[in-house]
Amino acid sequence: MYRPSKTAIFCIAFCLLIQSINGQDMFSSFEQRKEKAIAALKNYNKPDTARVNALIRVFTTAIFSKQQQQVRPYCDEAMVASKRLKYKKGLAECYLFNGHLNRTAGNIPVAQAYYDSIIDISNDAKDSTLRELRAQAYRWKGMIYYEQEDYYEALPFFFEALKYFDYDIGKVTVFLYSDMTNIYIRLNNLDQAAFYAAKNVSLTEKSFPKTYQAEAYLSLVDIYIQKNELQLARVYLDKMKPFMPDKDETMINFGYYADRGRISYLLKQYDSSFAYYQQAYEYATIAGHDVNVVAALYYLSSTSLKLGKIQLAKKYAEENLALSEEINSKRSKVDALMNLSEYYHRTGNNSKAYELLEKATDIKDSVLSETNIKQANTLAAIYETGKKQKEILRLKDEKEIQAVSIAKNSTLNKVFISTIIGLLIFVYLAYRTVKNEQKITLQKQEIQKQKISELEKDKKLLTAEAMLKGQEEERSRIAKDLHDGLGGMLSGVKLSFNNMKENIVLSPENQHSFERSIAMLDKTISELRKVAHNLMPEVLVKFGLDEALKEFCCYIETSTGIDVIYQQLGEDRQLSSQADITIYRIVQELVNNALKHAEAKQIIVQFTKNHVKAGITVEDDGKGFDINDPALKKGAGLSNIMYRVNYFKGTLDINSQPGKGTSVNVELIA
Repeated sequence: MYRPSKTAIFCIAFCLLIQSINGQDMFSSFEQRKEKAIAALKNYNKPDTARVNALIRVFTTAIFSKQQQQVRPYCDEAMVASKRLKYKKGLAECYLFNGHLNRTAGNIPVAQAYYDSIIDISNDAKDSTLRELRAQAYRWKGMIYYEQEDYYEALPFFFEALKYFDYDIGKVTVFLYSDMTNIYIRLNNLDQAAFYAAKNVSLTEKSFPKTYQAEAYLSLVDIYIQKNELQLARVYLDKMKPFMPDKDETMINFGYYADRGRISYLLKQYDSSFAYYQQAYEYATIAGHDVNVVAALYYLSSTSLKLGKIQLAKKYAEENLALSEEINSKRSKVDALMNLSEYYHRTGNNSKAYELLEKATDIKDSVLSETNIKQANTLAAIYETGKKQKEILRLKDEKEIQAVSIAKNSTLNKVFISTIIGLLIFVYLAYRTVKNEQKITLQKQEIQKQKISELEKDKKLLTAEAMLKGQEEERSRIAKDLHDGLGGMLSGVKLSFNNMKENIVLSPENQHSFERSIAMLDKTISELRKVAHNLMPEVLVKFGLDEALKEFCCYIETSTGIDVIYQQLGEDRQLSSQADITIYRIVQELVNNALKHAEAKQIIVQFTKNHVKAGITVEDDGKGFDINDPALKKGAGLSNIMYRVNYFKGTLDINSQPGKGTSVNVELIA
């Protein structure tokens, strides 16, 4: 059952509230906040920056579109004054307000232009408020792509926003961690989603109110439920238990009880699951959030079916279907129809059950899981099954008649039949003996194959180790010979040429040719140093892996013009020199592959470490490819990467589709 992210809905609205009220009472009404700000504005009559700040306090009291329209004149006045005064902070606040106004109205290009204007005027800003507004602009640009489900395009903007908010921890940091969590959930990267959700939990537990903690807990619970790690999910729900239900936050109450119900349902504790779902339905109804009401009705109907309360299941399913049609939620319609189909199947009305299944399939076949498709096929076959049952019964009756007729035959026939049965039993026992012997022989052969396979695997690892070690030693030797030997000789030749130039007289034509030869020699020395650096980067040896990866990404970005984003996450611990070289070579190979084949405009390189593992993620927005293409296995680059990954007992995961970019995840035990 698909359920929309509670965290995403809550965070967007709450973040707008936080950034708009500028430290005023967040729980007071819009009218109270607005009137208070307008009254304060009367104290600032001079057309200076103080009046601009007072105007900002007025128009940032608005949260929703209708409220923003009411205070828009104050923003217009502030923008005119800010341009006249060349007041960047005032302009940025006005641009942010207009960006939100156009975004909520659906004028996305205009909203993007306002956010870009903030980024332009705040470039190299030292003022903390202006830098925060710049980070806000990046975040809301990312949110536009996020809402359009263009998650790869949204990621770089969120990373830019995190550069500020990871340093200046605040409420927006919480929302950004939630944004990143939701993006990686939708990209089906649950481990990365759990990483940001855990950061959110750690942050909110330090100094944030229970509301923030609850939202962070629910995000992590959702991930653990999807990963079927139910015990961990219950740990975080138990942390919420002391302040549940919250007297104000009905959305959080719904999420808490719905997740409790889901865990009980998965553990087949249907009585407690039903009780939790009833509480979830109550809070969803109070909040008036139709999507959550629909979800609660589906849960109640499904659990009623498990408990055998089929009439109650029908009632909830019909309410679910009616509300789904009212809000035009196709996914929820399919869920409601599936439960109704199950109801009619249990009551013996298979024709109606099959009709509802066909209707569900027609509405949105793509949202049906494989289990539901099998169920549809099963119910579709019921009619044929009924016919076959009648045929089987008819044949059975005929067999019984024949048996009675045979029983009336002579005693000789009985003896003959008994003899045949005895022979069959003997043949069966002999057959079983032979089969058991064959089975034992096959088991021995299989054990022998496993031993051989393990020996071959060990041999391959040793071969890979020797090959990798030999490659790096040869690279190092060649780099040293090139740099110290051939490089030194070429430098000496250049010095000799320069001395010769001072001691001989050349004609103008020979002078030009001589200087051109010197320039070619300089270029040759430069190219030689570049080759030596690629063979064994000096920065890797002197300053470590993180600096080497930063320099490599910077070099690629400078030399190709492609945007390369590098980020290092996790624990700050030292890896072995072999691991450093291996990770550097893998990143080098993956980035070069993206440059040669992907036609990408942007590449993201992420390096993470924990206490036992190191991870590499390289993503691009290029043309992608079919990962099942046999030609991929023939490439030397992928083979080299696999050798290095296998050496560290790691894993390699490639996700790509034509036209949708590529994401490569490598995890090493290092």
